[in-house]
Amino acid sequence: MASPPLRVAVVGLGPMGLHHVRTYADLPNAKLVAVVDIDRPRADETAKTFSCTALYDAAGLIGRVDAVSIATPPEFHAAVSLPLLNAGIACLIEKPLALNQADCQAIVAAAEKLTATVAVGHIERFNPAAEVLLAQGLASTSIHSISVERLSPAAGRQMPVDVVSDMMIHDLDIVLTLKGADVVEVTASGVADSHATATLRFADGTTAKLVANRKADRRHRELKLRANDVDYVLDFMNRSVTRAGQKLAVREHDALRAEIGDFLQAVTAKTKPRVTLQQAFAAMRLVWRILNAMDKTAS
Repeated sequence: MASPPLRVAVVGLGPMGLHHVRTYADLPNAKLVAVVDIDRPRADETAKTFSCTALYDAAGLIGRVDAVSIATPPEFHAAVSLPLLNAGIACLIEKPLALNQADCQAIVAAAEKLTATVAVGHIERFNPAAEVLLAQGLASTSIHSISVERLSPAAGRQMPVDVVSDMMIHDLDIVLTLKGADVVEVTASGVADSHATATLRFADGTTAKLVANRKADRRHRELKLRANDVDYVLDFMNRSVTRAGQKLAVREHDALRAEIGDFLQAVTAKTKPRVTLQQAFAAMRLVWRILNAMDKTAS
């Protein structure tokens, strides 16, 4: 017998939050119950469009829903998620998990204490081309070098989050997933508001060089790696992967729909989501090391 749809809500109705709303509204195993935003007109209009309840404080979700997407600015992730987790509500928290160690630790502690399901929105893990590369089963020790570029033109809006937490973190998560090993050395340079270059050295000697720039003159998102003397190229934007110059088959799908589907499946089956809290926390610890190295370079 099929399980009834999970009662869901979205907190934070910026561009990403609205994508979550649209996706939930289109999923048969979810019932969009409410949307939440401190901007009352925005919440009211979104609720009217999607035939659900408008709330202006996430605390109003307690007792109404089973699962929530949190798409607020990241400085509020802990404040929003902790009361929900304490009430037994599963949370999909958009990346980054939180901006400081205390908030990250508080979320992890609450989830572990209550065995609550928490996923983190590292959406590139669900990019169909990234899935193909990760499915190659490359042994960590076979990977000799990695380089990643993630460039975007200026968005024309203020970005309260540094470029490492905002952009480079996507690639840090992918690199850590590929290597599954400790980073023993970090060097970095750049300006936190706009661009960063980081070099990571792993215990086995592998190096990974990452570049992120959100004020570039073009849009480009590509990862290259060499494993067992074979070159792989992952193009995140065009969703393609080549191995030794030959294209691999990539089955197209919507990454956010896949991410939310994975989250709902984890909630229903009481299993781990693809992107766990521990993995998201590990990515943030590396973010802080990079930012610290950038500060030292600048001083």
